Amino acid sequence: MQREHVSQILAVDDDQQNHFLLRQILKSQSHKLICASSGDEVFHLLSKEAFDLILLDILMPGMDGLEVCRLLKQREDYRNIPVIFLTSINETQELVQAFKAGAVDYITKPFSKEELTARVNTHLKLKRATDELALKNQELSLEIIQRRQTEDKLQALSLAAFEAVLFVRDGIIIEANHAATQVLKYELQQLLQMPVANLLPEESKEDHFKLTDDTETGIMELEFERKDKTRFYGLVKGQSFRYQGEAVKVLAINDITRHKQWEQVVRNAIAETEDRERERFSMDLHDEVGVLLSTLKIFVNLLQKPGKTESEKEELLQEISTNLNVAVATVRRLVNDLTPSTLDQFGVFPALEAFAKSVRQSGALSIELTGKNTIDRLPKNIENNLYKICTELINNTLKHSGAQHAFLSLQAKEKHIELHYHDNGIGCDLKEALMEDNPGQGLKNIVTRVQFLNGKLYPENSKKPGFDVRIKIPTD
Repeated sequence: MQREHVSQILAVDDDQQNHFLLRQILKSQSHKLICASSGDEVFHLLSKEAFDLILLDILMPGMDGLEVCRLLKQREDYRNIPVIFLTSINETQELVQAFKAGAVDYITKPFSKEELTARVNTHLKLKRATDELALKNQELSLEIIQRRQTEDKLQALSLAAFEAVLFVRDGIIIEANHAATQVLKYELQQLLQMPVANLLPEESKEDHFKLTDDTETGIMELEFERKDKTRFYGLVKGQSFRYQGEAVKVLAINDITRHKQWEQVVRNAIAETEDRERERFSMDLHDEVGVLLSTLKIFVNLLQKPGKTESEKEELLQEISTNLNVAVATVRRLVNDLTPSTLDQFGVFPALEAFAKSVRQSGALSIELTGKNTIDRLPKNIENNLYKICTELINNTLKHSGAQHAFLSLQAKEKHIELHYHDNGIGCDLKEALMEDNPGQGLKNIVTRVQFLNGKLYPENSKKPGFDVRIKIPTD
């Protein structure tokens, strides 16, 4: 149960008899009364206690009540305490001065119990109401400040967002952020009250339910049409919630057109790489293994002809055995070209050392490898693709750069492998090459494998001549 508030009253009068009378009258009202005899004592008590009301005698020796009241009203911490004058003066001019000093009321002496309690209770109630109103105003002001801060934050977030954000109610756009105007090429006022279906191409307008249906949430891909009729692919995240008391669906649209284009480039690169590998392997089989198999067929046919002596049969069997061994060795070599046995048995760095050794022995390029002691065995798919990335980088140098020296570093870092490659050839601007509609096949193969491993490729901004790139491959 909430306790009743006990009001604290300060009575200021130089007559002790009046102190006694005030105590007798107010004790039945459950108020706490503290008495003072002079103006100086008032400020001493106020520094230690909080009062809800001051009963103040006008005529006092030294500082009179009018002066005390004026000083109270000049102080920010005291001016809201209501002051009722206690006076035996009935002259209008004196009472006018009392109200000018800041009094809210006056009570004439001798005191009437009914009048005193009525006026005291009335002004205490007014004081409580005023305090409550001030507190409410303070809370309201704080709430307004907080709302403005929230609005400022939301506006800043809206301006900083890269995704187009739309609020849709009953299929109509009711709110949009700044990014939406940039992505969709509409002015804000043009977007508001527009059917969201108008953002889809004519042949796809039946898909508008995906944007408006509350049950269609999560992530989806749709093609959109801007005001200028250009199109883009959007990754859409939809979520339903309550906005201003009504059901609304919020759509966040991210332009992924370039990502889709790169996906197509990657798919094409994969297909081209697979076709090229199949063609090369088929040619090797035809040119090398095919010839051996044709020779074996001739020897087998000769062996089956009648009239062969044991010596001739032995000679033919020896030829067949020799060609079979050559065929087996050739097939093993072709398979080894696809996945070197050193890579399977010892890992990526020993396989790269063997590859670099063969390149150095050819005299075409000097290759320096570092980082051997940091690399342990990795998952097979990482080792295979990392080996192919490194050999593709070296092959690109051999084919296009005119370099005499190349440097390759593999370092195991925390949760990733860092590959650094550079040569001293003619070089190329990797960023520009990646932006081209049809980058080189070797570069496409590298990008494809890096993306397959969820890695990242960083062109180096080096003043050194040649080609320079860093690649990070996650290992966790």
